[in-house]
Formats: sequence, C-alpha cells, structure tokens
Amino acid sequence: MQVPRVNRVSRTKAIRRVLWAVLALNLLVSAVKLGVGLTSGALAVVADAFHSLVDSSSNVIALIGVWVAARPADENHPYGHQKYETVATLAIGGMLLVAAFEIGRGVIERLVTAANPPKVTPLVLALMAVTFAINLGVTLYETRAGRRLDSSVLLADAMHTRADLFVTLSVLGALVGARLGLTWLDPIVAGGVVILLFRAAWGILRSSSAVLTDVAVADPGKVEDIARAVPGVTDVGSVRSRGSAGAVYVDLNIKVSPAMDTDQAHGVASEVEHRISEALPGVVDTVVHIEPEWERTTASPWEGLALVLRKLADGQGLGMHDLHAHIEPDGSLAIEVHLEMAANLTLAEAHTVADQFEARAHEAVPKLRSLVTHLEPLPTELPDEAGRLLPTRAERLRQRLTDLADRVAGAGSCHAVALHNVSGHLTATLHVTQPADLPLVQAHVLAEKIEQALHAAEPSLNRVVVHVEPPERNG
Repeated sequence: MQVPRVNRVSRTKAIRRVLWAVLALNLLVSAVKLGVGLTSGALAVVADAFHSLVDSSSNVIALIGVWVAARPADENHPYGHQKYETVATLAIGGMLLVAAFEIGRGVIERLVTAANPPKVTPLVLALMAVTFAINLGVTLYETRAGRRLDSSVLLADAMHTRADLFVTLSVLGALVGARLGLTWLDPIVAGGVVILLFRAAWGILRSSSAVLTDVAVADPGKVEDIARAVPGVTDVGSVRSRGSAGAVYVDLNIKVSPAMDTDQAHGVASEVEHRISEALPGVVDTVVHIEPEWERTTASPWEGLALVLRKLADGQGLGMHDLHAHIEPDGSLAIEVHLEMAANLTLAEAHTVADQFEARAHEAVPKLRSLVTHLEPLPTELPDEAGRLLPTRAERLRQRLTDLADRVAGAGSCHAVALHNVSGHLTATLHVTQPADLPLVQAHVLAEKIEQALHAAEPSLNRVVVHVEPPERNG
C-alpha cells in the first residue's frame, strides 16, 4: 500500500510547528541548566547550558531556512527555494562542529589545569536528569517528524539534540564523579562526547553537501524501468536526478519511433512523467527529452526514405505529401515530392526554402541524384463549396462515374459517389468494394487505374479520390 503524500504547503506548516515546539523546549532546558550551573558553581553545567542555547539558535536558523524554502519559484529562482532548507541544515552542522571544538578545548584545559570541584547536591542531579528526559523526548519527537515529512532540517536538528543527550550524560557523570571525588571522570567522558559530536557534524555536513552539489537522489535503474514500461518508448538513457528526499528533480532521454507525430510523442513523454511522479516519492519535476529511434527502426527502404525526408520537412516547418521515388539504372535515387509551406511567401522565398530542403536531403540520402520539389501554399482558411451542380447534371455525372469505375473494378463495385465544387474545382469521391483479402498494393493500383480512367473520360474533374474498402464496410 502506498503511503499518502503530504501536500507541500501542509508539509512546511508541519515542519514549522515541530521547530517552534522544539525551540520552546530547548529554551526551557537552557534556562534550567543555566540556573543549576550558576547556583551550584558547576562550570560543566554552565557550559552545557550554553550548548543548549546553541540548539535553540539552530532551531531559529532552521525556521528561517524552512520559511525561505517554502517560497514559490520566481524569476531568480526558477527551480524554487528548496535548497535554502539544505543551507539551514548545513549551518546546523557547522554549529555542531563549533560546539564539538569548544567542548574539546574545554577537555584539554581541564586536563592541564586544576579546577575547584563544584557543589553537587541531589537537587542539582535531579534537575539535570529532568533536562535529559526533556531532550530525549525532543529527539524522539523530532526524528519521527523528520522521517514522516522527509525533512533533512528536522533530522539534522534531531541529530544535534541527540548529541546534546551525550553531553548531558557527560555532565551528569562529571557531577557524580565530583560528588564521589573522581574528578578525572569528567574529562574522559567529555572526550568521548567530543568524538560523537564530530561524527554527527560530519554526517550532517556530508548529507547537506550532497544536495548542494547535485548528487543523484533517484535510482537511475528504477527510473529506466519505469520509463521503458510506457508503450511507445523504445529506449531510455541519460537519466539524471538531483535535489533532496522531499524535492527530487529528474531528467532523462527517451527514444520513440520516428514515425510518431508531435502529439503522439508528447503524449508518451507526459505518461513517462506521470508514472515517475507516481512511483518515486518526493519527485516535484520530471523533464523528458524525446529523440527518434532511427537505429532500431524496422522500416522498409521506402519507409526509411519517407521518414528521413519527413524529418527534414518537420525541421523546417514544412508539410510533405505525394512522395514518389525510384531507383535509376546506375543505382542512384530520383525523388519527387510536394512541399507545403506558408501561403504568404513570395516565389523567391519559397524557392529558397525548397533549396534548403533539397540540400539537406542530398546530405541525408547519399544515393540521391535528383530531387524535384513541387511547391504548394498551405491554405489559411477552409474554402466553402462554391455552388452545387444542377441536380440532373449531377445525377448523370454520378452515373457515368459509377459505370466507368465498375468497368475497371467489376460490376457493382462502385457506390457512394459524391461531387463537390470547391473554389471552382470539381472533385469526385468514390467508394469501391473489393474482396477483404485483396493485398493493399493491388488495391492501390486499382484505385490509380480508376482515377486515370475518370480523368480521361471527364476532363471537368479536377480531383478524384477513390477509397477501396472490404465488403463488410459497404454502406
């Protein structure tokens, strides 16, 4: 079962509530320790009180960092402000390192100088035990909240407080040792605490620097598996990720069939983004770069040639249709193609565009010897039907076209003849029924024969469109 995700705004508010509660408790602990230290004369307790104040200051830093990190993306920070939380985490690690250094220096001073033993009473020990219990509760509370909210700053602050537990234990040990006359116990225990503090600081600094230096946070193998499972994706590569557990950014390259149009390829990329966001927690943005998979295209030579030319046309923003190609006796290729381009171009401008297309085609197809491009303007508006034919004339023409088509395709094959007069050009569309198992190549040849026969018999026809279909689709 998938764990429900925490809304980003709710997450920020929850983190801030935890930090405010921890700040209040740390200030309470600091006040208790400072009062105990000043009344008992125990320098170790006073030092521990100031160490607790360091905890409080780290809470303030964390609050500021989380507040800034919650701000939305802007012109100067297009990826958002999430890294400010990491910066705050880094500052906490630095303060922990400073605290470790200061305690370590105190250990050395205590070893080389003689200090007056503090006045230790049962009340002093009891109050220090109470502060230890409070810090223990804070550590457990903050750690659980940090894991639940995927907050590096809460986990770092909890680690800081956990280290404070050992400091308090060392102070308690020093107080007990002082009460029993074992004055050497305090520096030994404190030395062990210093090692733990340095270790905790190192862990925080290492994890924070990993985020700031864009160390990968998502498993590239898992990202590849998710992307490859999307229909239409033929290959995946260049998987990269960065960010933190709560804000992961992923980008990758996918390959799709070069026969896909822009809408299809965009749909495949959107599905990849959706599945990655659903499967990987913390992902806030996924960028998918689409590439055509030419190497694995199992197209025929004709299909491969059409894909190459269509790719060149798409790159120039041109439409392309009526592609004809054949092999010359010397093995070279001759191609004819209709190019569709903006209607507002002059002949010179359109010819320049065609020249660019032809030059790129010669580079992409080494065997190409001749290429003839027919220039067509793309219509800017849909034309209206200029006027209908007189009913008697239209009916006679439909019958003649039906008879001519039946002579080529067989009696009773032609049906649903439609006539359209668009912009002064007469167009006829015919539906012709043929056996369902007829090969497509033969169906295409049949359609061409019918078109030729109709054009020869009816010079008034500007265009003829013949749709060949199996019997089950008849009317």
